[in-house]
Amino acid sequence: MTVQPKRRVVGAAAYGLDGARTAVLTLVGEVIAVKHVKADAGVSYGYSYRTASPTILALVALGYADGVPRLASNRTFVSLAGETLPLVGRVAMDQFVVDCGAAQPAVGDDVVLFGDSGAGHPSAVDWAIQVERNALDLTAGLGSRIERVYS
Repeated sequence: MTVQPKRRVVGAAAYGLDGARTAVLTLVGEVIAVKHVKADAGVSYGYSYRTASPTILALVALGYADGVPRLASNRTFVSLAGETLPLVGRVAMDQFVVDCGAAQPAVGDDVVLFGDSGAGHPSAVDWAIQVERNALDLTAGLGSRIERVYS
């Protein structure tokens, strides 16, 4: 009989995806453009989203090339200026759009895709459910263009 040594397995807790939802990973994008639009304005490729009323749209510099799933299109929410707002239109290679309603975003503002739910941000688990993925796959799929900051 051969005895196999036990291997240490690092699981969901390493990504802050344990049952306590203690975030150790936050994905943040930057607003690179702001646009005021009228009602019925088509957003992104194919106009899969149309504004219901006059609104403010924010263009965020992250896309599927960075690991933002295309399935997030018209399905997920982000945190911008302390508000939870919808990601609208199709996720493009390098960018996506947020419908800000009456919120007043500015170029350079941070947009939290997922992070600490205790701080009011969507969690990686929430995002994983909305994009029909495993949360570890979601976080492990983040691209190399994203700057990693360790604290």
